Parts: sequence; C-alpha cells; structure tokens
Amino acid sequence: MRVLAVTNMYPTPSEPWFGSFVKDQIEALRRLGVSIDVFSFDGRRDWRRYGTAAREVRRAVSQGDFDIVHAHYGLTGAVALCQRLVPVVTTFHGSDSAQVPWQRRVSWIVARRSTPIFVGAENAKRLGLPEALVLPAGVDTALFQPADRAGARAALGWEQDPVYVLLPGARSNPIKRADLFDRVVDLLRRSLPDVRGVSLQGYSRHDVASVMNAVDVLLLTSDWEGSSVAVKEALACTTPVVSVPVGDVPGVIAGLPGCAIAPRDPRALADAVLAALAVRDAALRRRADDFSYDRVAAQILDVYYRVQPQSSRVRSTRRMKAHDRA
Repeated sequence: MRVLAVTNMYPTPSEPWFGSFVKDQIEALRRLGVSIDVFSFDGRRDWRRYGTAAREVRRAVSQGDFDIVHAHYGLTGAVALCQRLVPVVTTFHGSDSAQVPWQRRVSWIVARRSTPIFVGAENAKRLGLPEALVLPAGVDTALFQPADRAGARAALGWEQDPVYVLLPGARSNPIKRADLFDRVVDLLRRSLPDVRGVSLQGYSRHDVASVMNAVDVLLLTSDWEGSSVAVKEALACTTPVVSVPVGDVPGVIAGLPGCAIAPRDPRALADAVLAALAVRDAALRRRADDFSYDRVAAQILDVYYRVQPQSSRVRSTRRMKAHDRA
C-alpha cells in the first residue's frame, strides 16, 4: 500500500518537536510495511500556503501511484480533498473542532467527505459524528521507558534536590495556560519551598524522554487538548499526571495511582500535585502500553484497507508481499 501523508505540522531542524507525533505515527505505519510519502507545509504565517499546497497535492496524486491520502487536521483535510482520484482519510487532532468557528465549519465538511479518525470522543461529538472512529494519539513506548530519576536529572544538567513540576508545552502558547500553572506552583511553594516549574520546550525527542523521567509530576492546565501525547509519555515513564478535565485525559488516567483530575482551581490542583509526588507505579506504564504507536498504527492500517478501492488493493497486496520477501 502506498500512502501520501499530508500535514501542516511536521518536525524541522529549528522546531524538532513541531508535529513530532505525526512523524512518529508515520514511522510506525512504515514498520508495518506501508509505503508513505510525506507532504508537509507550514501555513502559520501565510494562509495562502494552503492554496498552493492544494495544487501541489493534486499534482503529486496525479503523478504518483498512491492508494490513499491521509491528512492530519481538518484544514489539511480540505487540502487533500482538492484531489478526487484517491480516497482521503483525515485525522482530527482536537483543535480543528474546538477553536475558530470557521475552521470548525471546514472540519465539519471535511469529516463528511473523507473517512474521519478522531483522537478524542469529545472532538467527534463537536462535529456531530459521535459514532465515528476514535483512536487516541499514540506514544513511543520504546523511547519512553522508566529510568532512574537521578540519572535523568544528571543527563539534563538539573539539580538533584528540587521537586520538579512539568508544564507539557511552551509557555508562550496561551492555550497551555502557563498563568494557571504558575499559580499552582506558587501555592506548592508554601509547603515545598524548593519546587521548580519547568516547561516542555526546546528539547530533542530523546531529551523529552529524560525530562519525563526527571520530573516528579506532569501538571496539565490547558484550555483544550485533543489527545495529549505528553500525558501518555509521562505515564510510560511512570510519572504521575495531574490535569484539569480536558481532551481525553480523564479517560486515559482514570483509576491510576497518583493521577488525578481536578477543577481549574489552583488550590485543588496544588493538593492533587502534593498527593501525587510520592507515586511511581508500574500501573502507569501498563496503561501507556495500551496506546503504543504500534497498536494505534495497526488500527489505522485497518482503516486504510476498508477505504482503499478494490483496484488499488490488488496493487497494494503485491507491494506488501514484495516488502515481506525483501
């Protein structure tokens, strides 16, 4: 099977974290024998880039032997639908159904003209498709594994004694609500004078694994999330998670020791963090294993086979057999 992945988020040398979850999913699908070409573009600074991207995708599909186009995010799904030669699968990552009204309307149309995959049930409901397939964002359980906390801190050049609380995102991103995070940390200092708030930005993927092992707890204060990869990465390292009720987090951490959902109240969140600090339990890792990239990729491959036209299915079967022989 040959797939063209179209995404408006993909890692670059200057932003290695940008869309890393898309790249990781693509690599997992490649391990299953899927041939994937990536077309990535950045429309953050100039919305006209979506128009040129649509033309480039049409050209790529007309000239290539693709079976499926897999778009990431609703607006990118609109780009992918500008060609009609092969079916489109669109993964909706959360922001495409929760933010700007006109973007939500575009996503509403795309979800009905392509085969939708939602990373959270709430996102599917917002677009009026509560019965649609929900596949939470996966986690690289090979990279993110429990490791000695002292060793992780030493590798990062951090001091050993402080209590570290992690904001899973850039402080400059208003959606992550660094202001609420800081208020919680300030309250924690009344009980723990040497508590440090750190943010997840500017790290390589391997360094992020060290960060997840080095911190004592991950504190998620976002206004919205789709399916937080950082939460699953923390669980894979047996680091507890405290979060406001957002995205798919309540279901992901339900019943896990040390993990808690608390209201958007600094005192309630601080109390939950204090209760989580002494916990590192193997149950967190077992929960993360449920969301491994390989498991999620296998389910996406099932979607590909369901939407793939019969004519191209024969070609893909031959390609997969050739891949297996190689």
